[in-house]
Amino acid sequence: MSWALSLPVQTLKDSSARHVLLCLANYAGSNGTGAFPSASTLAQDTGLSERTVRYKLDDLEKSGLIQKGNQAIAAVHIDRHDRRPVVYDLQISRGANPAPRTKRGADDATGCNPQQNGVQPGTERGAAVAPNPPPNHQGTEEQLQQREIDAALAEQNNAAIEPQDDRQRFAMFATWVPNEKGLSDQITIAGLPADAVPEAAIRAFMGFFVAKPSTIDTSAGWCYRLVQWVKRERVKASGQGKAPDFDDTSWANDLGDL
Repeated sequence: MSWALSLPVQTLKDSSARHVLLCLANYAGSNGTGAFPSASTLAQDTGLSERTVRYKLDDLEKSGLIQKGNQAIAAVHIDRHDRRPVVYDLQISRGANPAPRTKRGADDATGCNPQQNGVQPGTERGAAVAPNPPPNHQGTEEQLQQREIDAALAEQNNAAIEPQDDRQRFAMFATWVPNEKGLSDQITIAGLPADAVPEAAIRAFMGFFVAKPSTIDTSAGWCYRLVQWVKRERVKASGQGKAPDFDDTSWANDLGDL
């Protein structure tokens, strides 16, 4: 986060984007990589809307201050691909202010004091050189950073089990369960009885679309597709004087038109 705080205004003038970057940096590792808070988490952290957060992330990426990182990091912690946030790496080599040179006790070639770990940048007359910190000091800081990372990962795991945004489009998956209200609404709109969509119909419908990962839709959209297919099968079976056979997979030949 110190890198994000040190960015000059000329590098990032948008205050909202700066706020998003500061919060994003809080989830990154010590080297600035592996930050994957969800948009809803950043919205809570910043007080901005999720849409604004996404816009600002796009702006930060276009400006070169962040870039997409190793997406496998999120996959390790979140099984559902449709619920994984984007993993970002901070470009900490860009935009940071150079370290100031000290006037006394500094190496002219590097601008750094030979006493690397001491508190005092230089020694005045009569002042003792500050001792190096104990060997376990750095380890303590690393442990603190690891605890912060673990806390961020735990938050992501909790976010993964939250209800999915109904507006999010996703491919069909084997454990999909139709939204109860969405399915009920579509059944009512279609003028079908409440029990018109049996489990056999849902399984057959899912089986076909799991094999077509390129087809994506929202939760409500999938409910609409399911009910429309059931309605069509009922009409077809009624014309033949029989009940629809949902175990018959011949319907899959033209289901892609739904």
